[in-house]
Amino acid sequence: MKAIIIGATGLVGNHILKEVLSDNDFSEVRIFIRKSTGIINPKLKEFVTPMKDINPLSSEIQGDVLFNALGTTIKQAGSKEEQQRIDRDLPKAFARIASENGVKIMVNVSSAGASMSGGFYLKTKAEMEKGTETYFPGNAYYFRPGLLVGKRKEYRFAEKIANGVMKALDHILIGSSKKYRSMPADKLAKAMVALSKNPTGKPFILYYPEIMKCI
Repeated sequence: MKAIIIGATGLVGNHILKEVLSDNDFSEVRIFIRKSTGIINPKLKEFVTPMKDINPLSSEIQGDVLFNALGTTIKQAGSKEEQQRIDRDLPKAFARIASENGVKIMVNVSSAGASMSGGFYLKTKAEMEKGTETYFPGNAYYFRPGLLVGKRKEYRFAEKIANGVMKALDHILIGSSKKYRSMPADKLAKAMVALSKNPTGKPFILYYPEIMKCI
């Protein structure tokens, strides 16, 4: 198999990259990034790009599966418009080109609360889902984790506090509320890679219980 990853330097994307590079079922991984990872691996092909206009890279968006782990915050992006461009518009653009190039499946990181009637962030994720599914009907999967847990490159004080709260709450989130449990980023990545190798159709939207069954 050959993989494409967007968002490979982020919390989940970095774990996906590590999983794919160490998996013998994958012979190649192409990542599209703004700055080189510095990783040297015969499987890895890096395409360093400002991630603005990706059309000139169309011929390089080739493979069997497209992993979308793009995600940012308003603080990092600088504006709501830029966050939407990164979280919603870029995945849609990659999905369109990948589909045209014969990529078979798209596996996405979304959010447990994604909804067209949600707030700004959750609506943006829902719009990403709707937009990318257009290009991969029946072959797009959306992993909707709760709060992601893992060591980020940048320090997020509010997220650190939330992680502590969620650790205390996870064990009481049962039944239909179980989908909001916090999700270790490395386990999420393992589940996404596992599903990409053995897609089984429905459910196309996966929450905590379904995600853990993939591992």
